[in-house]
Amino acid sequence: MMITINEDNLFAVIIKGSLGLLAFLTLAGWALVSLQVGLGALAGGCIAIVNFFWIRNVLQRVLGQLPARATMYAQLRYVARLAITGLLLYFIITSGWFSLLGLIIGLSVIVINIVALSLYSALRAGG
Repeated sequence: MMITINEDNLFAVIIKGSLGLLAFLTLAGWALVSLQVGLGALAGGCIAIVNFFWIRNVLQRVLGQLPARATMYAQLRYVARLAITGLLLYFIITSGWFSLLGLIIGLSVIVINIVALSLYSALRAGG
């Protein structure tokens, strides 16, 4: 079954593809390397996907606000997201339960998926 990717379902396709890739990388890291690599990939992927949701939510709200409030709202949310992500990564790295390599791979899940979708769209369009 061929899935048509357009502006209406792009976010859902990215999330579903990222969750599938995350599941694959988590299981592969655990089975092929170690439990710590699998846990690192899982933690990094969850952080990446939650950040992607958060950024989308902030952008949707900013685009619906008046220009003066939108700037302050976006700046505060950006700093909050950055601080929370930084603290989470600090505790994950210092805990010793997670592999740094797995964490980096997991954090790349959204980027890998977007690059794959871009290549798929380009090849499908004949370019």
